Amino acid sequence: MADPPRGTGDPLEYARRLLARRDHGRAELRAKLAARGFKAGEVAAALTRLEEDGLLDDSRYARALLEREMGRGHGLAFARAKARARGLRLPEEPGDLGREAESLRKFLRRRHLDPKSLTSGIERAKLLRSLRGRGYTRAAISTVLGPLAEEGIE
Repeated sequence: MADPPRGTGDPLEYARRLLARRDHGRAELRAKLAARGFKAGEVAAALTRLEEDGLLDDSRYARALLEREMGRGHGLAFARAKARARGLRLPEEPGDLGREAESLRKFLRRRHLDPKSLTSGIERAKLLRSLRGRGYTRAAISTVLGPLAEEGIE
């Protein structure tokens, strides 16, 4: 089905079609509807209705984003930055460090990396920089790598 001309049609129906493809955050969906030419009042009403119907939920979307990024081998810092860029906030939860540490262990296994086999300080430093670049926190790196992390983290 083709999209209606810009600014015409039902913003609620258009938003439902967008949500059928993938989950969105409120800010992201608002921007897409505004870019489509819908009036601000219509957009606000559509977003409120979607929230009431349970189709739009920023906290659910943020949690899914966190799990997806950690499953892809990124840490909490990366996931939080990505969430902020989408207008979301990822609140800190008690199990975050454990989930992040488990994500890091899986990432190291997938890459066939055994930090204990890194003999030179240069190799360890390179790995630590790489992990920080992937958004892993110092706490998660220290939890997983133990004394090896302490040697290379400033």
